[in-house]
Amino acid sequence: MSDTRNSDVPLTGIALGAVALALVVVFAVFLPKAVGDTTDASPITLPKTLPGGYTSAALPEAWKGNSNVAGQEDQIVQQVQAELDFGDSQLKKTTGGSFGNAIYLKDSGQSIFFVQAFRAAGGAVSPGEISDPSKLQQGTSVDQLTTVGDATCIVTGTVATGGQVQPAQTKCQQSDGDLTVQVTAPSVAASDVAKVAALVLDQIN
Repeated sequence: MSDTRNSDVPLTGIALGAVALALVVVFAVFLPKAVGDTTDASPITLPKTLPGGYTSAALPEAWKGNSNVAGQEDQIVQQVQAELDFGDSQLKKTTGGSFGNAIYLKDSGQSIFFVQAFRAAGGAVSPGEISDPSKLQQGTSVDQLTTVGDATCIVTGTVATGGQVQPAQTKCQQSDGDLTVQVTAPSVAASDVAKVAALVLDQIN
């Protein structure tokens, strides 16, 4: 299992854009055209907040207390909304509109979660290579496949002391019937990412 090591993520426009763009590829792998033939093409409205202190990054209050963006909250919110609009345009090409797309912050941006919801059953999930971290040298890049509750997660990170994995990016998918939620977060443990997936699924189900 991965260490729970959340770290400050520099949420500049460039960094946020790079991660958001990477998510388009990530979720294309996770759920390729899975909702293309769904009979329900209505959009999914994701909540502005989640229980436990998660707030939409498209709201100025989500950034309060973050010294990195003090005085620039409105500008950051505009950048976030631009990223969400871009993500919406890309997802609409494959879903026909039956999706939800959001970014949530916790602890003034110390943790950031990229969330998509689809009207489709979840697809099979696996990294390209699965290695035993206890057999690898410290500092080696590795992918782990793990389950947390009802979520399936891929943790990409580096081998730390004792064969533990320090997460660089974690992706979790959880489904309930024909509704699937996928969450990606940088430098966050699988248990925390899976928790967000479950919270979102509970709110929209």
